[in-house]
Amino acid sequence: MNSNNLDYVITEYISNDLMQDDNHFFSSKLAILDTIGCIFQASSYENVHSFAVGETSVELSKNPFTTVKNFNSLVDSTWYLTVLTRWFDYNDTFLAKEWGHPSDNFGSIYTFFQKNNSYKFVDFTTALTKAYEIQGSLCLGTSLNKLGFDHVFFVKLASGSVFSYLLSDGNSDIVKRTINNILMDGPSSRAYRHFPNVGKRKSWAAADAAKRGIELSQISGTEDEIYDTIQNQENWGFENTFMKNSGLSFGKDLDDWVIQNVLFKVLYPAEFHGQSAVEAATQLSSEFNQNRDKLDKIKVHTHEPAVRIISNKKELKNASDRDHSLEYMVAAALLYGDLKYEMYEDNFSGLAEINELRKKIHVQEEPKFTQNYYEFSKRHISNSIEILYNDNTRSEQITIDNPIGHPSRREEAVPLLKEKFIQNVESIFSLKKANHVWNEILNLKKDDDVAQLFSILIEDE
Repeated sequence: MNSNNLDYVITEYISNDLMQDDNHFFSSKLAILDTIGCIFQASSYENVHSFAVGETSVELSKNPFTTVKNFNSLVDSTWYLTVLTRWFDYNDTFLAKEWGHPSDNFGSIYTFFQKNNSYKFVDFTTALTKAYEIQGSLCLGTSLNKLGFDHVFFVKLASGSVFSYLLSDGNSDIVKRTINNILMDGPSSRAYRHFPNVGKRKSWAAADAAKRGIELSQISGTEDEIYDTIQNQENWGFENTFMKNSGLSFGKDLDDWVIQNVLFKVLYPAEFHGQSAVEAATQLSSEFNQNRDKLDKIKVHTHEPAVRIISNKKELKNASDRDHSLEYMVAAALLYGDLKYEMYEDNFSGLAEINELRKKIHVQEEPKFTQNYYEFSKRHISNSIEILYNDNTRSEQITIDNPIGHPSRREEAVPLLKEKFIQNVESIFSLKKANHVWNEILNLKKDDDVAQLFSILIEDE
């Protein structure tokens, strides 16, 4: 047995206990609260909620956590919650060689514990931590995007393996079989994240991956081969077929680091490589609007992944395209001093104005920013903006290394995360109730019954 095989490493990790200190436990609860807020927000849009429910015959409620109780299928529940988590690109993020959204695993974890609610709250946070850790550490060690594959494959691995462990009561053969079945399933193309094929699949791809991970964990409960050579078998193995003979690897030892270092989208629903650029642009907005008549150009210096993923798009076909355009985000933030999701929509009144301004935005890589992006001790997500005028004057150059959601600014972010949560749940809860839910979840203890989490979300109904 190759000890570098994912089935061995993941199964060993999931099978071991985690020692959750106070910082880790608090970080887990922040991740839970932020994801819950995203779910509530998306569910308030009828078209989104209808898509998440799909063809399933289920009793609906205004509160999505009441609705999800009525699903009979673990797969359907996972799909429902993960669609709502991801739809508006406002959930947490993790950036490294690969990119992803660890809270895409929340739906699968919530689904299991809702149906099996005799556990303690610490069991929930431990399972969530392990899913975050598996996905994030794979992102640190393995790039799928450079091979043309999508990062949601790591969601399928993380959700599927943790769910399998829970479902099988820790049966290591079943967990390994699940992981290897996921490897045989393979990754999907990331073409739908790039022109000319960008579309709403961005919003449901993670749900599709998570539910497939759950399906394979259920199927793998059937006695069968473990398929333990599938990762690196010479002719038909995963690495030979999909990775051009490079290896699948973790960028660090597996512990509880990822959930403590996740990136929160605190202020803006924008692709995270551009978050610090939006923050800088809002700071320059007032000056820009006072001097628009003499604008020459706007210079943005950024890191290489931002140039590759979200820059220099000549045509933006739809909202899914716009929310992954650095120039569009910066233009909107300069014009309006803010960035909201409705600014991406086809019917936004300022659409033409934003598109006109983005033509004057020039983006280029700053090598130092790229170096600091990949350096593990820094993991900066730097952007710098400067406005040049036609009278040979220029604005202050605003450089932000770490946007507000970066772990280095966590203390500053917590009050703003609470504001984001309250705004996200305002269609369901009164201000008083929203504050109550926030505080009650933050005050949950490790030994509290996990059922208390579910009760908090649906009490008074």
